[in-house]
Amino acid sequence: MYTIIFDMDGVLFDSENVDRKAWFDLAEKYNVKNIQQAFEECIGTPDKNIISVLDRYLKESGVDMSGEEFRNKTLEVFDEYVGEFGMPLKYYTSECLAELKKKGYRVGLASSTPIERVRPQLTETGLIDYFDDIVGGGMFVHGKPDPEIFLMSCERLGGKPEKSIVIEDSFNGIRAAYAAGMRPIMVPDILQPDDEIRQKAWKILPDLKAVTELLTGDFCTENSIE
Repeated sequence: MYTIIFDMDGVLFDSENVDRKAWFDLAEKYNVKNIQQAFEECIGTPDKNIISVLDRYLKESGVDMSGEEFRNKTLEVFDEYVGEFGMPLKYYTSECLAELKKKGYRVGLASSTPIERVRPQLTETGLIDYFDDIVGGGMFVHGKPDPEIFLMSCERLGGKPEKSIVIEDSFNGIRAAYAAGMRPIMVPDILQPDDEIRQKAWKILPDLKAVTELLTGDFCTENSIE
C-alpha cells in the first residue's frame, strides 16, 4: 500500500489567502514594494527562509524593519483572523482524509509551518486524528525544495519513497517530492503549474475530491498489496 503525505497550508487549509491578505495589508501600511513577488517566493518554505526573503525585500524598499519583525506581524494578523472566524478548510478536506484512512493508507503530514503551530491548528480543526505522523518546521534542517522533509515523513511512517504520494500546492513542495523520488500530486492554490512543475508532477488535480477519487478508485485496488 502506498504512503500518502500531505502538505498543510494551501492543501488542507485555505490559509494561504488569509496569509497573503495579512502580507498585503502590512506592505501597504509600511510601503513594502513587490510584496506579491516576495509572497510567492515564500510559499511552501520554512520561516527561516521567509525571514531571509523578507529581509531582502524590506531593505530594497528602504523599510527600517527586520524580516523577522514583519513575519511576526503577519502571523499576528493571521491569528487574529483565525481566532475570529476559524481556520478555513479547503473543499473536501475532511472527506478526503476520512476516505483514505478507511482504505487503509498510512497518512502523514509534512508542513514547513513550525510544528508548535501545526499541532494546535490540526487539533482545532478536528483533523489531527486522521494522521499517523506529523512533521513540521523545526524538525528538519533543510526546507523545501530540499527533499529532507518528505524523506523524514516517509521514514517515520514506515514507507518507501518509491511507494509514497505527496499532495502539494507549491512549486517548492512539488520539487521536493520529485527530488525525494516520490509521486507528487499538485492541487493548485495560489500558484498555477508552469512547464517545470507539469514535468515533475505525477498528477495535477483540481481539488481534494479528485484526489480522493483517484486514490480510492482503481489506483487503490491495483496497489493495495505490497
